[in-house]
Amino acid sequence: MADEEGSVKVVITADDQRALDSDAYHLISSEAAEDLVEQGGVTVLDVRSPQEYADGHLRESLNIRYDGFDPLPAELEGLDRDAPVLAYCRTGNRARKSCAQLINNGFTNVYNMDKGILDWAGVTVAW
Repeated sequence: MADEEGSVKVVITADDQRALDSDAYHLISSEAAEDLVEQGGVTVLDVRSPQEYADGHLRESLNIRYDGFDPLPAELEGLDRDAPVLAYCRTGNRARKSCAQLINNGFTNVYNMDKGILDWAGVTVAW
């Protein structure tokens, strides 16, 4: 299945879909994502382009493009695979792909912020 997000084509493979159908994947609202971030202990991944990230992102998020997860980036190698990871993009499509890739790399508690940063009402920062 392919989705269009701006000029970015996101392809969800059969392996990706199996990962997204697993208990490791959680699609949550932006309000629930804000609560998760406020609780602490979550790694927040902005999987948009560096320019999109510079325009505004969630505080303390890591910017790793969604297409940069194969192989898994060094920044994520040392993370506890059972700790929560929240991924977001502009509308949720690239984050969905990133979540599948994280699960396929052994992560067991992966969240996708539904509707992406467009639906985020909390604080963002820009460079």
